Amino acid sequence: MPASSRPDSTRPGTKPAVRGRLLRLAILLPGGALVAGLMALAMYCRSLLTAAVAGEHVAIGEFGFWAVVGGFLLACGVVVLVQSVRLAARVAGPEYRLRRALQRIRTGDVGFRVTLRRGDLLTGVAQDTNALLEWLNLNPPQGVRTGSDVVEVASARDKKAAP
Repeated sequence: MPASSRPDSTRPGTKPAVRGRLLRLAILLPGGALVAGLMALAMYCRSLLTAAVAGEHVAIGEFGFWAVVGGFLLACGVVVLVQSVRLAARVAGPEYRLRRALQRIRTGDVGFRVTLRRGDLLTGVAQDTNALLEWLNLNPPQGVRTGSDVVEVASARDKKAAP
C-alpha cells in the first residue's frame, strides 16, 4: 500500500497530539518559568534605575539584588533538572518496554501487545510494533508453526520429520 493511501494511524511521524505534548513539555512549561523569573529580575532592575534617576543612593550588591539574581538562577537550574528527569522518564520507560517486546518477538512470542503509560513518549514506535505483531500473527514466516496466540519456531528435527 503506498504511503499516501495509508490511514493516519499507520503513517510514520508524530501525530498532532504527541507534538502538542512535546511542545508543552519541552518549551512552554520551562519557558514560562524562565520568563517569570526574568520578569522579576527586570522589575527589580527597573526599581534600581528609578531610584538612581531620583538621586537616591543605589547599591547593587544589596541583599535584594542577590536574592532576585539567585532566585532566577535557582529557577533556571530547577527547570532544567525537572524537565531533564521528566523527559528521561518518559523515554526510558517506553524504551525498556519496547526492548522487552523485541526480545519476546525474537523468542517467537507474538501473542501480546505493547502498552505504554499515559504521557509516555515513543507511542508511534509502540503502535508500529503492535502493527508488526498483528501482521506476524496473520502472516507467519515460512517454516514457523503457529499456535492460537504464539508463534513457535520449528526446529530442524521437526522439518526433517515433516512429509
